[in-house]
Amino acid sequence: MRSTPAGLAAVVLFAMGVRQAGAEDLAARQISIDATVTVGALRPLNGVQAEDAQGAAFYRAAHVDLVRIPDGVGAGDIDAIFPDMSADVENPKSYNFAPTDRLVGSIRSGGAEPLFRIGRSAGAGGEPPADLDKWAQIVRHVVLHYNGAWDKGFRYGIRYWEIWNAPDAKQFWNGSAADYYRLYEKTARAIQAADPAALVGGPALSKPLIAGDYREKFIDFVRLNHLPLDFFSWHFYAVDSNDPYVFVTIARQLRTILDAHGFGSAKNVLDEWNADPADEDTRNAAQAAFAASSLIYMLGGPVDAQTYRRAAAAVRLSSSGTVDAVGSALGAFGSLKSTPLLIRSTGGDDSGFAVLAGRSKDNRLVQILISNYEVASKYLGPRNNWDTTLPERRALQYFNNGGYDATVTLPAPGKYQVKRYRISDSNNFALLDQRIETGPSIRLQGALPPPGIEFIVIGAK
Repeated sequence: MRSTPAGLAAVVLFAMGVRQAGAEDLAARQISIDATVTVGALRPLNGVQAEDAQGAAFYRAAHVDLVRIPDGVGAGDIDAIFPDMSADVENPKSYNFAPTDRLVGSIRSGGAEPLFRIGRSAGAGGEPPADLDKWAQIVRHVVLHYNGAWDKGFRYGIRYWEIWNAPDAKQFWNGSAADYYRLYEKTARAIQAADPAALVGGPALSKPLIAGDYREKFIDFVRLNHLPLDFFSWHFYAVDSNDPYVFVTIARQLRTILDAHGFGSAKNVLDEWNADPADEDTRNAAQAAFAASSLIYMLGGPVDAQTYRRAAAAVRLSSSGTVDAVGSALGAFGSLKSTPLLIRSTGGDDSGFAVLAGRSKDNRLVQILISNYEVASKYLGPRNNWDTTLPERRALQYFNNGGYDATVTLPAPGKYQVKRYRISDSNNFALLDQRIETGPSIRLQGALPPPGIEFIVIGAK
């Protein structure tokens, strides 16, 4: 058994190894949950990308913390907010805030915090702004509108302001690295001038493993010019691996780089991620388990904030109040806010079988999230030609992951109601069963073949 990392990482313990499971491999994973031992507190980590102004109901239902205004055409774009670059930057009539007001309002009404990406949409051209000084003044007025009530605006206190999107990708930026540095400098100073309390960051890297202009050299430019870098943002899709632990692997590398360059206090923000887009099917349990396992691992890794990106509106609540499997998985993870004291758990690993458990402050509620995900055999083992933009693939084996055999130590003796909810290819957060158990020690067993998620709620009677 590998040793448990300190602090919050103690919620995820690593198994010796795992073997690709066949029909004969239904042995249960031995799990131990001890609600009398806390290992930390659940920090806000349930983020998503905004799609439009209709997401408030989902944000609220899933207890979403952070919503990034992404690079979709329309609301949130500087070009949409200030459509005529020849107009007067001081004149409120030059600005069209209405669509972005609705989008930001929906995020806040859903109980989440916006991450405001300052830039231009995908497909709108990657040309640097022609007049950087004017651009900076436009940005200053945008910040003033949302945080300083300028032009019949608001006092939202939006913290996160991200400068541009993926300048290391030609579809978003066809200027030079030096051009981006100048854009960052002027925009960062404009944001600070409008709101000294704002968190300024970037560059929303699309290839975080590539050293050079948009990583080390960018960080050095920021340091040498005494600019703010309150958060360093990056994107990653688990292309050609679908490994839920890959985000922690990359985050550790970036954390080391930031620390070594004098930015130990800069937040490490993964604000666009998912599985391999070629395999994306948000209806199925594999996507849901991938997302849930990834999130559990991020809690134990150096990821300070994240926003999950996926195919359009399926994540939202439908008219019947339901979401697809991925939406249900995000909702299960968000439900852990009711039990914010993380408690000791063993039996999980870093290969897909992830376990997380929490307890309420009054000791009357315990919740357990088990996500059982397997990396497909086609993604196991090394690539013939290693793409340096991707981490090396791992050689994984799976065993004893056909279900779980859990011993749960509860805070006190007495009667407890136990409810088990399931996400699988045949269940979408369905209530499997509920029963009364007598504490302080109870045993829970269940078949949970991959891919599958089980959310267990244990409440004192």
